[in-house]
Amino acid sequence: MRKRLLLAVAAASLISLVFAGGAHAAGGSVIGWGENEYGEVGAGTPGVEVKTPTPVPNLSEVTEVSRGYTHTLALRSNGGVVGWGENEDGQLGDGSTTNSPVPVPVNGLPSAVAIAAGGYGSIALLPNGTVMAWGYAEAGGLGQGNSTGPELCGPSGCSRKPVVVPGLTNIVAIDAGYEYFIALRSDGTVWFWGYDRYGESGNGTGTQIGCECIDHPVQVPGVTGAVAISADWYLASALLANGTIKDWGYNFYAEVGDGSRNNEAPTPCFCSVPVTVSGVSGAKETASGGYHGLALFPGGAGLSWGYDEYGQLGNGVFMTTGCECFPLPGPISGLAGVRQVDAGPYSSYALLNDGTVRSWGYNGEGALGDGTEENRSTPVPIAAAGVSSVVAAGSYGAEAIVGPSQILKVELAGAGSGTVGGDGIVCPAGCENAFPQGAVKSLLAEAKLGSPFAGFSGACTGTGVCQVTMTQNQTVTATFGVPKGTAITKAKISSKKKTAEFQFSTPGAITGYECKLIRPKKHAKKQGKGGKASKAKKKKAKPPKFVGCASGKSYKNLAPGAYTFKVRGLDIVGADATPATRHFKIKLVKHKKHHKKH
Repeated sequence: MRKRLLLAVAAASLISLVFAGGAHAAGGSVIGWGENEYGEVGAGTPGVEVKTPTPVPNLSEVTEVSRGYTHTLALRSNGGVVGWGENEDGQLGDGSTTNSPVPVPVNGLPSAVAIAAGGYGSIALLPNGTVMAWGYAEAGGLGQGNSTGPELCGPSGCSRKPVVVPGLTNIVAIDAGYEYFIALRSDGTVWFWGYDRYGESGNGTGTQIGCECIDHPVQVPGVTGAVAISADWYLASALLANGTIKDWGYNFYAEVGDGSRNNEAPTPCFCSVPVTVSGVSGAKETASGGYHGLALFPGGAGLSWGYDEYGQLGNGVFMTTGCECFPLPGPISGLAGVRQVDAGPYSSYALLNDGTVRSWGYNGEGALGDGTEENRSTPVPIAAAGVSSVVAAGSYGAEAIVGPSQILKVELAGAGSGTVGGDGIVCPAGCENAFPQGAVKSLLAEAKLGSPFAGFSGACTGTGVCQVTMTQNQTVTATFGVPKGTAITKAKISSKKKTAEFQFSTPGAITGYECKLIRPKKHAKKQGKGGKASKAKKKKAKPPKFVGCASGKSYKNLAPGAYTFKVRGLDIVGADATPATRHFKIKLVKHKKHHKKH
């Protein structure tokens, strides 16, 4: 189940970026492999496992894919969503309960920007920050405030078409576990609804009576300032702005990564409140498997922890004794240059910078896509049909988008400091990553204390969430604090015309400029008649003040003398503390006398 990586920001509004002339097709095709009992691979024959990556027929312009337990969703560049696989609980959202081995459209869903497929349900994030859900309802997956659905799918409550999840606004990321969902708000809090037997809500106890669920969105306690979320089966996690990770939920196999293990819990809950994963800092991505976790770092290396019976930690070991786990994070063997990671319950996947895919762990049903059913304790290559732009893990297999990628580059400006991040990109300094062509990526900013966020510039503007459509390589600049680095880019001085003209710029989210020209001092007046000084009181000249201006500022009719020009950029926080300065002179030009000829 594909994680969503996004950064939290204090501002709560969503600002969408709309590109003119961007109607051309974008995205790629989809390949899948692994278990295919209900046609969830989207290729091959239902009931026959697919051991190597196989194209999903008649599907193109895909910008995001999410593989759940027995069904799969794909988001297309036009915002439409299609699904395939099991549909007995309406999880495909086409209005029926008929399984489909080929993609069918989700009906009644407005344009979406993100999707997540869970155990028997699905959700989608809309551009306005709200969430819609469909499918299985008996564990509270619809978030409607009851454990049954508006209709029945066989004996179970469900919704065969999308319905709005009440109480969720300003959402910027979503993900799905087995029968629960989590959502990240723009204020850095994480919200949960659904199955809670193992403490997936982060309450540390789980719900052991009744429906064992929380049937409406509630805030996950102890998680603030989140920059990423991830969920799978019974484990959830959040990446914080400082690059640390918090995990919560099922902890029988030490999957929360703090060295603990709830193997002697007084109830069959094995729950953990959100705890900090030991030894992890500076991470840019988190991925929760069913019983293990992964962390990815800017240099392309990764760490793993938790359950390791099938080699899913990628450390070269099949742990088969004792806990069958590693309670603390350790390095993934032979893995470098990684762009993105994802994890299923017993398998792990990595997309490298060159577009190739590596996999390791459980390989039953062909889950690793290497053509065998041999479990792997170190990453092995998958012979994908083309260069991939994203990989999405499911329960016993995965999907990948094959197609072009575009680079999203983030730059930081201003005298302050902060963090900017999004799905697969977290930047305490300037950074970049590649994403599927046509994907909508949300960027958010979190300022450090004393460094207010002044706004985005470049591919988007404003102080809220920046949504960038990756139809081309994009650059976004985030400004923290007052501007810094105002520069005079061009100066044209003419003594003959008695003029001066200046062009200038400042990096970041600039709202305007202020200029001032310091003119030559005037000489004191000579003494009056009879050698007596003038009785008139001499007024002390006031120093010139900065006044609003724009690049291309010009001055005319300048008297001869030495001048100093200063300019400073402005943003919503204040002015550049170090104005750009240019000293220049207007020289006295003597005109030649012309004599008439007699």
